[in-house]
Amino acid sequence: MLRNSLSHVARGADGVMFFQWRQSKAGAEKFHSAMVPHGGRDTDVWRGTVALGRALDSLAPVHGSRVLNRVALVMDYPSWWASELDSHPTQALRYSEEMLRWYTALWDLGIGVDIVPTSTDLTGYELVIAPTLYTVSEPESERLVEAARAGAQVVITFFSGIVDENEHIYLGGYPGAFRDLLGVRTEEFYALQEGEILHLDDGTAADMWSEKTHLEGAEAKRTWADGPLHGWPAVTRNPVGEEGGAAWYVAARPSAEGLEALVDEIAAAAGVEAAVPGLHRDVEAVRRFAEDGTTYLFVLNHSDRDQVVQVSGQELLRGTDADGAHTVPAGAVAVIRES
Repeated sequence: MLRNSLSHVARGADGVMFFQWRQSKAGAEKFHSAMVPHGGRDTDVWRGTVALGRALDSLAPVHGSRVLNRVALVMDYPSWWASELDSHPTQALRYSEEMLRWYTALWDLGIGVDIVPTSTDLTGYELVIAPTLYTVSEPESERLVEAARAGAQVVITFFSGIVDENEHIYLGGYPGAFRDLLGVRTEEFYALQEGEILHLDDGTAADMWSEKTHLEGAEAKRTWADGPLHGWPAVTRNPVGEEGGAAWYVAARPSAEGLEALVDEIAAAAGVEAAVPGLHRDVEAVRRFAEDGTTYLFVLNHSDRDQVVQVSGQELLRGTDADGAHTVPAGAVAVIRES
């Protein structure tokens, strides 16, 4: 409970709230969890609640600081609804699953991310990812263009920019609203059957989706290694503006391994890296920034082994100095006010 609660604090929360103080004796919610369980105070739940309260007290200096992520993941509820309508190239597409796949790749690489709506000004981010942004208005699509012109690496995935806010197709080839930004033109979708697997030229697999994409200014970063589109582009990159920005089009659904490798490549191009590079993939590291310049590093060990992190500062939960190699026990958390 302590580790998972502080995961929220690490990512910007200034408090931890619970729905119920005491577990109900009767009624529909009598087995709903609470800080004081049916077993009373001689329980791990109660002791954990007390420990969490003490931990939050020790983290009072963190209050008001912010997480400053350099990556934005664009989420759009109309696209969620509309992309899963019937009479589409495939009924296998699940918008929330596509969002989660990209978030998971970022998580496994230790890269923090803001989940933002299409109304957000994206020009402050170095990496912007918009999975399956199926329905998009012209002002919304222009925000991604502006981000690329400002120097961001903008990633748009398959079945994006297809219709406007009235669910009317952008004519002239896919992905209509983003065709100029991406420097590509898709003439036809090649949706895959359930269980059908194709491969990309980097050796990784892809499923569910492929499409016949023409390069119109972009370069191919991955091509199809087999299937009816052998040799055709699967992932493309189009330079944008004079600030080093680029627009990437992922016209495939790579495997988890392939997606993580692709995200790693694009993040490197954006100059984005983990808060603490080189940590075990089950160790979460997030940094909060205070207005006075103080930084707070949260290290959450989700693994079943002790992990070592190089730090310099004061460990707030224990009130001890931490300088050099600092061990975070299995399942534990450390919060460092950095020097």
